[in-house]
Amino acid sequence: YRDPECTATVESIFARAEYPERIRVAVVDQMEESEDPRCTEPTVPCLQDPNQVLCKFAHSIDVYRAPAYLMVGPVFARHIAHRMYRGEYYAMQVDAHVRFVQDWDTDIIQQWKSTNNEMSVLSTYLTDIDRSIDPYNFQSLRRDRNVLCVIEYGGTGLERRLSLQRPTKQLEPSIQGSPLLHPFWSAGFSFSRGHFIVSVPYDQYLPMLFQGEESSIAIRGFTFGYDFYAPERSVSFHIYAIKKNIDRRNRHKFWENDTLYKGALEKSTSRLNGITGLLGSNTPSSYFDLELDKYGLGHVRSKEQYFHVFGIHPESESVEGNLCSFVQKDMHEKFTPYLRPDGIGIDYDKIDFAFHDPKES
Repeated sequence: YRDPECTATVESIFARAEYPERIRVAVVDQMEESEDPRCTEPTVPCLQDPNQVLCKFAHSIDVYRAPAYLMVGPVFARHIAHRMYRGEYYAMQVDAHVRFVQDWDTDIIQQWKSTNNEMSVLSTYLTDIDRSIDPYNFQSLRRDRNVLCVIEYGGTGLERRLSLQRPTKQLEPSIQGSPLLHPFWSAGFSFSRGHFIVSVPYDQYLPMLFQGEESSIAIRGFTFGYDFYAPERSVSFHIYAIKKNIDRRNRHKFWENDTLYKGALEKSTSRLNGITGLLGSNTPSSYFDLELDKYGLGHVRSKEQYFHVFGIHPESESVEGNLCSFVQKDMHEKFTPYLRPDGIGIDYDKIDFAFHDPKES
């Protein structure tokens, strides 16, 4: 959304890939034409310098441009991006302000393959870019792994929701040679087979929603049989509004449109909670329920299984504490043996487990 880093992000995707000719990029460019640069516009015209990255790979970049004032948050923008999918074998989702390491494409594919799980989705919150990429060879300078294991209920009234919190950092991966199985999903980085975004597309009926988006995708994905993993190695890093990039806090954000769409967030949160059942008996009895066959739950696993295994209590709107103590290593070791022989996901029907806070035992 009105992000001046978008151009460099797209350039990084192609310039640092081992096989850039195999990549196709879809950009949802939300902008104010009179003020913002176009994401895919090269520094100089392509006729003047056709060797620029954005010129060489222009045929592999699709762009949907929209006036910023019409855009209603990241969920709808990512819904548009999902609709730009054209059957590619793999699909990746990133923000418009990241940088990639050298040969990132072959690395992330190798990591995905190492799970031996057709239903694996590699997803995490990315580490900040500061001191993360070697400026000469563009290799990663990090060895840590970000694990998603903290969620919390937040908000009040019609905006009550379950939200993913910042990751727990493993300075040295606890599981070597494979991504680490963990229970949650992040919008900031997601890599999977393309069928994930076909089966679990972004819900277009959630305008102005920001918090709660990720828990919704995680629950829906779980019910369709998908399993989430933290990558063993980072292939990209995020430009957060901290340290030397603190000025990004002054950038435009979609909330500047809030007065144009009053009441939308409350209705979106009611729909999200209605679909996921995250508020137990407090789940709205009436909500906008159009196209639940497309944006609802799957039938491979139940949401109740998800809540039971990972210590989520919708009725009391609470979660078991210290889930990270289980996710950091034990979850992977206990659950991956139940990967189906055909590699089509972990069979949770064979897992008899319910997480409880070990400090409360």
